[in-house]
Amino acid sequence: ARDLKDHTLEHLDYYLELYERNATAAGVTVHWAADAREAREIVGGLCKAVGARRIAKGKSMISEEIALNPYLEALGYTVGETDLGEYIIQLADERPSHIIGPAIHKTVDQVADLFFEHHAPLGKTKRLETIPELVAEARDVLRDGYFESDVGITGANFLIAETGSISIVTNEGNGDLTQGLCRTHIVLASLEKVVPSLDDMALILRLLARSATGQEMAAYTSVTTGPRRAGESDGPESVHVVLVDNGRSAMLGTP
Repeated sequence: ARDLKDHTLEHLDYYLELYERNATAAGVTVHWAADAREAREIVGGLCKAVGARRIAKGKSMISEEIALNPYLEALGYTVGETDLGEYIIQLADERPSHIIGPAIHKTVDQVADLFFEHHAPLGKTKRLETIPELVAEARDVLRDGYFESDVGITGANFLIAETGSISIVTNEGNGDLTQGLCRTHIVLASLEKVVPSLDDMALILRLLARSATGQEMAAYTSVTTGPRRAGESDGPESVHVVLVDNGRSAMLGTP
């Protein structure tokens, strides 16, 4: 995996351009963002172009890096995190404390208090105490958001150059619902997420969940290529991939 990553970085221009060609051929619009400001403006412009009001978000560290949520909220959009940890952090108005478990610093009682405060206006007037109860209530509250959102925003664990596909890995299935039920899917991806082939993705995939949570595999690993096609029952009408540099290319060739 290390050798594969080194090879890809040594030929990063080639694989990114190959990804762009194949993704474009599959019906995806690829955008290049030099920095955080440009990335935010591209996403904001896309939301405006489709007349969005509500946005569903899958877990995305790149969106945290570019401070996307405050920017979109300042433009008047309702932005809803769909990953349970990110949702808890959003209710608390905090930043994630961990790359895998954003709310790992919260106790069960603190989460119960947050849910009681924020869900009471939705008719959830009982303060819950157990983790299964809290998870079930969050699932119930979040579910309608997928259907009501105009735009779904996710990150990407992999960009596959040979097919122009993206792959996302989750344990909750929220990434699939976010990208599959909204009319417009926007993918935020940093440059180093590109891999040459599906076989190469499979190699790194073996390490991903084990390194993150100790699992053999994450519960959901999805590979999607382009928007919904004729005869398909689900999927977005349009897909946009925003490739974010934000200082990465300047690191190439350095220690």
